[in-house]
Amino acid sequence: MSGLDIAEAYLNSLLTSERASGEELDAYQSRLLQRLAKHAFEETPFYAARRVAPEGLSANSDFWLAQPYISRRDITENFDAFRPRSFSKLHGVITPLTTGGSTGPAARRDITSLEAVGRLLASYRMYHSWGLDQSRPLFVFRKLRQDQPRQEIWGFPWRDPAERGERLWIDIATPAREQLEQMAGRGPVYVNTLPSNILRLSCEALRTGTKLSIPFIVSVGEYLAPEVREAAASAFGSTIIDAFSSAEGGVMAVQCPGSGIYHIQSEQLVLEIVKTDGARAKPGETGEVVVTPLYGYATPLLRYRSGDFVVAGPACGCGRVLPAIASIAGRREHMFTRPGEAPELPKIDRFRLMQTIGHDEWLLAQLSEDDMEFRYAGSLTASQEQAIGEHLHAVLGGRLRSRFTNVEALPLTSGGKRHFTLNAGVLPPA
Repeated sequence: MSGLDIAEAYLNSLLTSERASGEELDAYQSRLLQRLAKHAFEETPFYAARRVAPEGLSANSDFWLAQPYISRRDITENFDAFRPRSFSKLHGVITPLTTGGSTGPAARRDITSLEAVGRLLASYRMYHSWGLDQSRPLFVFRKLRQDQPRQEIWGFPWRDPAERGERLWIDIATPAREQLEQMAGRGPVYVNTLPSNILRLSCEALRTGTKLSIPFIVSVGEYLAPEVREAAASAFGSTIIDAFSSAEGGVMAVQCPGSGIYHIQSEQLVLEIVKTDGARAKPGETGEVVVTPLYGYATPLLRYRSGDFVVAGPACGCGRVLPAIASIAGRREHMFTRPGEAPELPKIDRFRLMQTIGHDEWLLAQLSEDDMEFRYAGSLTASQEQAIGEHLHAVLGGRLRSRFTNVEALPLTSGGKRHFTLNAGVLPPA
């Protein structure tokens, strides 16, 4: 079989396993976890002191639950200790990845060809589930690097290239007006980008009356606020498919086209949702994502604390047995705190604030339990400041003190992200 034949067969196996019985899915995952743990304990210095994993290891076993968490600090301070002495050549070549460093120090993680293919197949399953027309143009708005490989077409690689759509790469720092111009005249197109850029594009299109047809937008890399969905639907008639992903974990969960909840990609990773007391979250409860990529042989991450918080989901009625996330709560660094209350993202309306200010260079920071600072670039009129202040008062409550601070600039992060909230004084970095 060729590599493309194997990839197609793997996708078909994923389409089968997602509708198998829960017991079959658990057994599939346990076999992969057993192999990964054995490899990590025997070949990787960081895990060398841990004892041999028992036969039949599962993510719910006492042995697994007793394994300590690891963090980004472990990787940044001990990266060489995570590098295995050897692994099977069947995993292919190693490619280094670096996290953006937007919410802490940048960390390196190596992935093999096999893990990279697995990440792609999670996207292919998403294309299939949502019925995307793979002949349409796909615009990818990202922070581009000179050394970044860029495929010029997208879709299932085993299909005839003539049946696959053009993939166009545009740097995310390109002004929204120019991004819209690039898509004009192409008919219905798809977009893959960050929520903050979806917001920029939607606001600019509504401001200028630009008419584009974008049936689907794939959202990645940032928290997707409800008002961003509404803005994209109003501006472009778009449905947003949110993919919960990270450099460390890959594509971890994808929204279901039927229910809207997120299906965890359990054939490729173990995703635990852990509450502050260490217990697993039940449906409706919020916890931190602890992820173990099952094909992460080049840099094994066993129980990696991601810093992302989600709400555990119920079983989905669509027929897929994959466990679910009900909603994304946000990253630790962006959540605000109050005494006696669980951290949460402030319920500001990003679309409303951006329309009021006229751009996206602004940030709401929590400095202490009661003090907020609204930072902005450029200038604000008295009426703009009043409108912003009234909105913050309405959503944050009068008990919180807020002040306005003008700054020279608020550039995008090194990964092209825009963060609209920051916990600057209450919680330590992850």
